[in-house]
Amino acid sequence: MRNWFRRKSSGNSLAADEKQELDKEFVINNSEPKTPAYCGVCDPERWAQIEYAFTSGGVHYFRFSTEVNIPFQRAIAAKDILTEELWQIEPNVLKGWTDSLVGIITNPKMPAEKKLYEVGVMASRLKEQMEMSFSLVRQLKLATVVYFDEQENPLDYQYPYNKAKLEHWMKHNDVAGFFLNLPQYLLLPSGNELVQNFPTYLQAESKNLQNLLKHITTNLPSDDSSNALRNALLGQMETLNNINSWSKDQSTSII
Repeated sequence: MRNWFRRKSSGNSLAADEKQELDKEFVINNSEPKTPAYCGVCDPERWAQIEYAFTSGGVHYFRFSTEVNIPFQRAIAAKDILTEELWQIEPNVLKGWTDSLVGIITNPKMPAEKKLYEVGVMASRLKEQMEMSFSLVRQLKLATVVYFDEQENPLDYQYPYNKAKLEHWMKHNDVAGFFLNLPQYLLLPSGNELVQNFPTYLQAESKNLQNLLKHITTNLPSDDSSNALRNALLGQMETLNNINSWSKDQSTSII
């Protein structure tokens, strides 16, 4: 009888152990973080085309699951950034460069030797930018086109909102590793070098572009027709200054 109770007790103990293991497995499986689902301002009919990308500063960011789903309106609204990626130069920078050249050549107060020097410097800096096959600054700006949060309209592109979005990413400093591990970076021949020298590369590129824009804005004609272009370029310089400051706080440990 005693042995029977012992066997019965042993059986109950085994059942309890199995139940404890099952409960533990249930807790583990149900405690895993779920991938955020898009529930934003976009038409619910398009929600199935949108997938989670990453989180920065507590804000979830999403993208369209395939390029064919990217709305035509958003691509058109972001045409300057997309054109910049295609031609290696931002359209306003190119226009500012040509207007500044005209301003230099037609400036009656500037000596001929000074004109030749200024044109040479501007041509050299522009050539350097256009020959840059890969640009971290362009990629960061292009990322504001591809990735969106739930509060912005993914069918359109609002430049002030996306400027603030880029500043948000830099402020929270938690997305550099994500961008550097995207497939397009890993496929680059210099991908490893880029990862290891991310801060130096970004700081040098943003500084060089700042110098080009400073030179352009300095030599733009002073008439009213150039004010809008000058303001656009000054806005770009402000963004570049923020990127440059951010790059100084980076380290290779971000990956």
